[in-house]
Formats: sequence, C-alpha cells, structure tokens
Amino acid sequence: MVYVKGRRAGGTHGAAIRLVEIAHLQKGSSHLWVDTTHRNIERYLRRYFFRALRGTRFHWNQQRKTLTFEGGGYCDFGSASRPENLEGFGYDYIWINEAGILLKDEALFYSTLSPMMMESPKAQVFIIGAPKGPGLFQRMYDWGQDEMRPEWASFRHASHLNPLLPRSALEEMRANMPERVYRQEVLAEFVEGEGSVFRNVSAIVRPGAEPEAVAPDVSYVLGIDLARHTDFTVIWAGRADTCHGVACERFRRIPWERQVARIAYMARKYHDAPIYADATGMGDPVVEDLAREGLQVQGIKFTKERKRQIIDHLAIGIERERLTIIPHDQTVRELHAYEYRQLPTGHLRSEGGGGQHDDCVIALALCYWGMSAREPGFILGSKMVTSELD
Repeated sequence: MVYVKGRRAGGTHGAAIRLVEIAHLQKGSSHLWVDTTHRNIERYLRRYFFRALRGTRFHWNQQRKTLTFEGGGYCDFGSASRPENLEGFGYDYIWINEAGILLKDEALFYSTLSPMMMESPKAQVFIIGAPKGPGLFQRMYDWGQDEMRPEWASFRHASHLNPLLPRSALEEMRANMPERVYRQEVLAEFVEGEGSVFRNVSAIVRPGAEPEAVAPDVSYVLGIDLARHTDFTVIWAGRADTCHGVACERFRRIPWERQVARIAYMARKYHDAPIYADATGMGDPVVEDLAREGLQVQGIKFTKERKRQIIDHLAIGIERERLTIIPHDQTVRELHAYEYRQLPTGHLRSEGGGGQHDDCVIALALCYWGMSAREPGFILGSKMVTSELD
C-alpha cells in the first residue's frame, strides 16, 4: 500500500495506529518500521505508538529498538542511515516512513528491504510519505493506480484532508510559499526536482533604464549582499511605499573601508535608509562598521532556514507582482538562472544556476524582505513582523 500525503496530513500517526491494530489482530506477526533517523523513531514512539497501546501490555527494548506486543508480535525499528544494520531478518510487514526521502535510494528497497519479505508468502509493505520529486516513490504510486497491478494500491491526500489543521494555517501556507513548493508539500503532488525558483520575472521589470531620482518624503530600504572571495558586493535600494527597486550598485575587489564608505553614502543618499545586510561569516565586520557609522543596519545570518524564508518570500513577491524593479540586466539574468535542485535527501535547495553569480538575487531578496517587514501587519509564517526582524 502506498500513501502519498501532504505535510501534516496524519500519515505517520495513522500508520502507527494501523500497525498496532494488525499486531493485535495477527498475534505473533513481525514488523519492521524504517525511518530517516533514530531521533524520529523515539518521537513517534512517544507521540503515537505508546498512545495507541494504552490499556494493553507491551514492552519497549530501548537498546534493541524493539517493541513487543501483547500476543507475541513485535516491531523492530531501524534507521535508513545505516541500511546494513537492518539486514539479516525476515518480516511479515515492512513500514517505510518518509518514503519520499528514503526511496531516493532505490537500493534500500530492492537490495535491503524486499529480500526481508521472501519468507512470508503474505508479506506486505506500507509506504508512507510526502512526495519529493520523481523517483521510485512516484512509480510505486503509479503502480497502485494501474488496474494491471492488482497487488498494488495507492492513495494521495493533500494536507487539507486533516480536519485538525486550521483552514487559516493552510491559507497562510498558500500565501507564503512559492507555488511549486506549495504543490509538493501541501497538495502532495510529484513536482520535478529542478526548475526555476523565480517565475514571472519579466512582468516585474519596469521600463526606464536609469535609476529613479530620490523622491522627497519617501522611505527607502537597502538590501546588501557582501562579497566573499571572487563574489560581488551588491546594493539594492527600494521604495518601501511601493515595493519598487529603484537602484542597484555592484562592485568587487575593493577594501572593506571603501565598501563601508560606499554603502554609507547610498544609505544617506536614500534618506538614511535602513540596511538589511547578509551578516554571515565575513559580513559581520562590515555590519559592525556600518553600525559604528550611525546607520540603521540589520545583520541577517543566513542559516539554511532563514535563507529559505527570504528566497521564498522574494519568489512569491515576483510571482504575484507585489514587487517591481528597474531594468538591471545582471539581476534579471540571475533571477532567470536561479533554480531549485533536488538533494539526495529529497529536499529542495535553491541556488544560482548555469555558472551565474547570485549576489544580485540575495541583495534584492534582502531589500524586499526589509520593505515588507516595514509594512504594518506583514505576515511571515506564523509570526507578525511590524518593524525590525528578530
């Protein structure tokens, strides 16, 4: 049985309940639960299995990772990070959780798990997970839809099928996720692993090749990506009232002191504009120097999660034309080339493609992040931001 689900659709919880039911109905049955990490296994046991087992007799062997049920059945738990440790036993039932990730390694299924079911003529496999692009998991889902393969059954449920998820949370996810990510993570669709992050780029580029003159009584924001090694330092300036990128400067291989001076000049030119700067690694000293100059500067360290938030926010702004920019050729090239890549884990990573730099993309993303964060009532995820970022 193959169950393709959106995030928080309840697939793992439902699988745990079903496993316990089968173990009690078929006394002495043997099960193997395969997951991404042992840490996840511990969580699922506490949150799902132990609750389902209330009122029954069971034993959990922490060292062996084996759950023994009333009636003699048992379930071994293992992590796919060390598949060689799973081998050597046979089972009546195998449960593969987070299958979109685990089945990226097709050998895990064909070489490790399938041979474990050969001894039991009625052995079954339950395959549960969110889609993570094309691959074996998608093919298995397709087999379950094929009338010529009666031994396979498959189902697909979007996150909306979980009655415990508030509709407001789902609408917020739709508003704050790029379309392709929403389709994969919420609608449970198999989406190609690689593709452009930014769609509709041409629609946001306004005619007029020259940077706009600084308007009086208008608030501006600067987004800055600071150079590392052979990269460029890029400054994007934008009008906070209209979310319009009005000017972009790009330079490299100049001393820190001159970079600070140029950034300070731009900030003061645009009415002492607040600065949102990448403070990761080598960016820290420049951010500190800018602060000593008396400028409003918000240093943002690019953790994996923070970068995803900022890039996704820019993608949505471009997709829905909430942002416009002057025609800056390098920025437009980088936006078109920036792409999603599917990692071996199944997760998506965004990065510059085709040998392109991504400095202009990062600077524009920080500028738009800053402009949006200064709008009253701007929503990011489940958190309201009314002035500065945390």
